[in-house]
Amino acid sequence: MAENRLPTVLVVDDEEVVRFTIQKKLSRMGFNVISFEKGEDVLYYLKSDSGPADLLITDIKLRKMDGIELLRKVNSLENPVPVLIVSGHGNVEDVISALRYGASDFIRKPFDINDLASSVKSILKRKQETKTDSLGQYKVYVKEKLIVPNEPDLINSLCYNLTKDLSDAGLFNYTTSENIALSLKEAISNAMFHGNYEIDSSLRESGGMKEFNEEIEKRKNVLPFKNRVLKITYEFTPEYVYYEIEDEGPGFDYNSLPDPRDPDNFFKNCGRGLLIIRIHMDEVSWNEKGNTIKLKKYKVSRG
Repeated sequence: MAENRLPTVLVVDDEEVVRFTIQKKLSRMGFNVISFEKGEDVLYYLKSDSGPADLLITDIKLRKMDGIELLRKVNSLENPVPVLIVSGHGNVEDVISALRYGASDFIRKPFDINDLASSVKSILKRKQETKTDSLGQYKVYVKEKLIVPNEPDLINSLCYNLTKDLSDAGLFNYTTSENIALSLKEAISNAMFHGNYEIDSSLRESGGMKEFNEEIEKRKNVLPFKNRVLKITYEFTPEYVYYEIEDEGPGFDYNSLPDPRDPDNFFKNCGRGLLIIRIHMDEVSWNEKGNTIKLKKYKVSRG
């Protein structure tokens, strides 16, 4: 993204009220927002080089070209842009397909506009991360351990730095590397907010993003929460990448986790993160206490 240029967000939805709501919120946040009624129109805009674009927000259900087809076509462009999917209740399989095709994130519909705004900021922040003098193509084996304070502002930087070499090293393509980063974001956020800060995910369901963030601010300076850290182990090999994320909270009974594919659980915030992790990682497990999650992704063999 060029300096001194407002980030441009494209919005496509066949409901005018949805387009207006998103445009009003993002414009107030300082984004240049261009809205479209049809997927064909936004695709023409991107193909014709009508102007810069940094993010596309699309409903999964459109009248002609649906959001999944639009996502696939956008990712096949010479200069693809990240795609945020908006989905209504019951479209579980569609969202799973969108994530597998490389969607950067998804938001349920009807949505909390603050949740959508938070996702937009997060995606664009990841996009702005630039590689400088990457040595990823020369790396064969790396293992390191990080001890990280409970600072939400570090999450995007952690996800970027823990995945930045995967594509250059030939372990995964760019889309898969981004999907792993998205999974890490969910896992690290869960460890930080629900583990170390002990904030129940139901708060976001009842109070929305505003109350959830207010509770984080309250606990930042209160014992025992303020002194807790995350311990992250990262291992990179020619065959796989492995992450272990340990928090200092009381842990939980992971065997009681709801099935995220069940439509009744799918659009709850707790089910959302677990679904993203399970879709993009090959192996997912917890320690007995439930305060450490272990993620592994194997190199995809290409014929």
